[in-house]
Amino acid sequence: MARPTHDADPTGFGAVDDHDADYFVRFLDARTTIPGEIRVKRLITSELRLREGLSVLDVGSGTGADTCHLATVVGPDGSVVGLDRSARMVEESRRRAGALGVPAEFVDGDAASLPFPDATFDRCRAERVLAVIDDPVAAVAEMARVTRPGGLVVVSEIDSGTIFLDGPDSHVADSLVHALASGLPNPRIGRRLNRLLAEAGLADVHCVPQVVLNPVAFLRVVFAGQLEELVATGEVNRAGADAFWAEQERGEHEGWLCTGVTCFTAAGRKLA
Repeated sequence: MARPTHDADPTGFGAVDDHDADYFVRFLDARTTIPGEIRVKRLITSELRLREGLSVLDVGSGTGADTCHLATVVGPDGSVVGLDRSARMVEESRRRAGALGVPAEFVDGDAASLPFPDATFDRCRAERVLAVIDDPVAAVAEMARVTRPGGLVVVSEIDSGTIFLDGPDSHVADSLVHALASGLPNPRIGRRLNRLLAEAGLADVHCVPQVVLNPVAFLRVVFAGQLEELVATGEVNRAGADAFWAEQERGEHEGWLCTGVTCFTAAGRKLA
């Protein structure tokens, strides 16, 4: 089976600038409207234990929405830096921060080789980053390195092994989950977060799993491109694809739609 083009599916997040960057902006904006995703973001912020005056690094800052929120929490005496490997995302982040009048800084950079000295930040976060990069072990080690003694590192990831989809033909749902997982460097990273933080030398490591339910509109953002690829390669026929979407729409209309994934949020403290 041919691999996805990544121009319209989330497996391309590891190389946004090589594909349709506008798709990834739309994807991130769509996530912010989903109740389960909002709860995950609140949990991340709670685990960071923020207060005024702290310095924070947001690894894989995307559109900068979360980075800007962090800046409002730590206030004018604090500082927040958003780092992303995508020049397009850094540009979008700077534009949005400027429009909001938020003093957040955004830089290009690689999560596995952070361009900061040791012990630079009081807090460090990464959300939905480790699944799409080649070396998550190095990225977590780098986050620990740039965090000051006593500081906190918080990472949050879904785990593709926990995705659940329903439909009239299980082959279609299973094929979609397989296509997504096979396109990610680390599809089951969620269940590994505790281990990664502990092996990076962090203490008091703990993890909170949360189930995120997705509406049909977001399912289309995630899977529409991949389903078209499956039809094009003959893995799924057109009738099966159309029936899948019809079933999702009917489930949402009738109130029984149940599709989603488990998100794991892990935190650890940098030892002195």
